Amino acid sequence: MHKSTVAAALLLLSFPAAAQQVSEPASRTARASGEAIAGVQYQTGKYGTGERIETTSAVAGTRVVTGRVILSASLAYTRIDAPGNVVPSGSGPLGLPILVDPSRPAARVRRQGIGDTRLGAAWVLPIKGADLAAYGQVKLPTAKRGLGTGKADYAAGVEASKTIGRVTPFASVTYTMPGSPDSYRLRNAWSGQAGLNASLGSSVSGQIAYGHAQNPSSSLVDEQLLSTRLTAGASSKLSLSVHGGVGLSKSAPEAIAGVQLGVRMF
Repeated sequence: MHKSTVAAALLLLSFPAAAQQVSEPASRTARASGEAIAGVQYQTGKYGTGERIETTSAVAGTRVVTGRVILSASLAYTRIDAPGNVVPSGSGPLGLPILVDPSRPAARVRRQGIGDTRLGAAWVLPIKGADLAAYGQVKLPTAKRGLGTGKADYAAGVEASKTIGRVTPFASVTYTMPGSPDSYRLRNAWSGQAGLNASLGSSVSGQIAYGHAQNPSSSLVDEQLLSTRLTAGASSKLSLSVHGGVGLSKSAPEAIAGVQLGVRMF
């Protein structure tokens, strides 16, 4: 899959708000390749709660491409400054969905610790004329209390893209099935993302995307986000990308900024 964004909805690999790129055409890779990924992301907003919420996450992960199969795993260390009844759900392709837990006190508190673990897989279908991938993800509840829902989430979806010269339009649809904690109920939710990935040089690419997602909490409005990413290959084994985003709805983060480093292992 040529410079596509399979992981845009695919694995939400490291930073859910920004699409991840497959560094090689997965359908044409003769040998397996592996990449270690590390990065930091900051996001802020009120998310429809009326209170400022700030989140900083340091993320480490890995991605393996073998033939038409793409596998990934990631784990984050998260710090959140927010009212105590505000809980990051840890799932969703647009930013960091925020939930309000009525069983927790509303006093403002800072929390930090290990977040949830994400495992994902995708299969690039053997279709001529366009690239099509099916993918799935599971979020394992490894986060400490106050940094996650304490339940496993599941997601599945498809993404289509087609390279036209130096530009690759793409679109994806994801269906997320969150686990519901005892104190409140979450609903299954649809989300979609569409955008363009463009080659800006021999080792530089840029991306812009719009995403719309149903909020897993029926008390909050849907999320809308405009995101961008710039990726540069420093060498055959090293890549650096910066990304950002702007929320277009009350429940989305107002601003997102992050940086990510990729190191090819084999």
